[in-house]
Amino acid sequence: MRRVPALLLLLALALVAVPGVAVADDTAPVVLAQEEDGPAGPDPMDRDAEDNPARTLSGYEDREVPFTWGAAWILTFLGVTGLLLMGGLYQLLVRRPQQGSSD
Repeated sequence: MRRVPALLLLLALALVAVPGVAVADDTAPVVLAQEEDGPAGPDPMDRDAEDNPARTLSGYEDREVPFTWGAAWILTFLGVTGLLLMGGLYQLLVRRPQQGSSD
Protein backbone atom coordinates (compact mmCIF):
# COMPACT_ATOMS: atom_id res chain seq x y z
CA MET A 1 0.00 0.00 0.00
CA ARG A 2 2.93 2.35 0.47
CA ARG A 3 3.88 2.11 -3.19
CA VAL A 4 0.76 3.93 -4.38
CA PRO A 5 1.61 7.33 -2.79
CA ALA A 6 5.18 7.11 -4.11
CA LEU A 7 3.92 6.37 -7.62
CA LEU A 8 1.44 9.22 -7.40
CA LEU A 9 4.21 11.56 -6.27
CA LEU A 10 6.39 10.53 -9.21
CA LEU A 11 3.48 11.01 -11.60
CA ALA A 12 2.77 14.48 -10.21
CA LEU A 13 6.45 15.40 -10.48
CA ALA A 14 6.53 14.22 -14.10
CA LEU A 15 3.41 16.24 -14.92
CA VAL A 16 5.03 19.35 -13.48
CA ALA A 17 8.49 18.83 -15.01
CA VAL A 18 7.54 17.93 -18.59
CA PRO A 19 5.65 21.15 -19.39
CA GLY A 20 8.44 23.12 -17.74
CA VAL A 21 10.96 21.60 -20.13
CA ALA A 22 8.70 22.28 -23.10
CA VAL A 23 8.38 25.98 -22.16
CA ALA A 24 12.13 26.40 -21.59
CA ASP A 25 14.09 29.00 -23.58
CA ASP A 26 13.91 27.69 -27.13
CA THR A 27 14.71 30.95 -28.90
CA ALA A 28 18.37 30.27 -29.74
CA PRO A 29 19.13 26.86 -31.24
CA VAL A 30 22.56 25.40 -30.52
CA VAL A 31 24.86 25.15 -33.55
CA LEU A 32 27.59 22.58 -33.00
CA ALA A 33 29.47 22.96 -36.29
CA GLN A 34 29.00 25.11 -39.33
CA GLU A 35 30.85 25.28 -42.62
CA GLU A 36 30.95 28.79 -44.00
CA ASP A 37 33.24 28.70 -47.03
CA GLY A 38 34.02 25.01 -47.42
CA PRO A 39 36.16 22.72 -45.28
CA ALA A 40 38.41 24.26 -42.63
CA GLY A 41 41.62 22.52 -43.67
CA PRO A 42 43.51 20.92 -46.55
CA ASP A 43 42.36 17.72 -48.18
CA PRO A 44 43.73 14.64 -46.43
CA MET A 45 46.72 12.97 -48.07
CA ASP A 46 47.13 9.31 -48.85
CA ARG A 47 48.72 7.30 -46.09
CA ASP A 48 51.62 6.17 -48.23
CA ALA A 49 52.33 9.53 -49.90
CA GLU A 50 56.01 10.52 -49.74
CA ASP A 51 55.33 14.11 -48.71
CA ASN A 52 52.82 13.21 -45.99
CA PRO A 53 54.33 14.48 -42.70
CA ALA A 54 52.00 12.29 -40.65
CA ARG A 55 53.64 9.21 -42.15
CA THR A 56 56.61 9.42 -39.81
CA LEU A 57 55.07 11.47 -37.00
CA SER A 58 52.14 9.22 -36.17
CA GLY A 59 53.69 5.78 -36.59
CA TYR A 60 52.22 4.82 -39.97
CA GLU A 61 55.33 2.89 -40.90
CA ASP A 62 54.85 -0.86 -40.78
CA ARG A 63 56.22 -2.70 -37.78
CA GLU A 64 57.69 -6.19 -37.89
CA VAL A 65 55.27 -7.88 -35.48
CA PRO A 66 52.41 -5.99 -33.87
CA PHE A 67 52.19 -6.18 -30.10
CA THR A 68 48.57 -7.31 -30.24
CA TRP A 69 49.57 -10.43 -32.18
CA GLY A 70 51.83 -11.58 -29.36
CA ALA A 71 49.35 -10.51 -26.70
CA ALA A 72 46.61 -12.55 -28.38
CA TRP A 73 48.70 -15.73 -28.15
CA ILE A 74 49.67 -15.04 -24.54
CA LEU A 75 46.04 -14.42 -23.53
CA THR A 76 44.89 -17.53 -25.42
CA PHE A 77 47.49 -19.65 -23.60
CA LEU A 78 46.50 -18.17 -20.23
CA GLY A 79 42.79 -18.71 -20.94
CA VAL A 80 43.20 -22.35 -21.98
CA THR A 81 45.49 -23.02 -19.02
CA GLY A 82 42.96 -21.43 -16.65
CA LEU A 83 40.10 -23.51 -18.07
CA LEU A 84 42.11 -26.72 -17.76
CA LEU A 85 43.10 -25.83 -14.20
CA MET A 86 39.51 -25.05 -13.21
CA GLY A 87 38.29 -28.29 -14.82
CA GLY A 88 40.94 -30.31 -12.99
CA LEU A 89 40.15 -28.70 -9.65
CA TYR A 90 36.43 -29.35 -10.20
CA GLN A 91 37.21 -33.00 -10.95
CA LEU A 92 39.39 -33.37 -7.85
CA LEU A 93 37.36 -31.34 -5.36
CA VAL A 94 33.74 -31.88 -6.45
CA ARG A 95 33.14 -34.89 -8.69
CA ARG A 96 35.50 -37.35 -7.03
CA PRO A 97 34.14 -36.75 -3.47
CA GLN A 98 30.55 -37.03 -4.78
CA GLN A 99 31.29 -40.35 -6.46
CA GLY A 100 32.98 -41.69 -3.32
CA SER A 101 30.13 -40.71 -1.02
CA SER A 102 27.39 -42.22 -3.23
CA ASP A 103 28.92 -45.75 -3.08
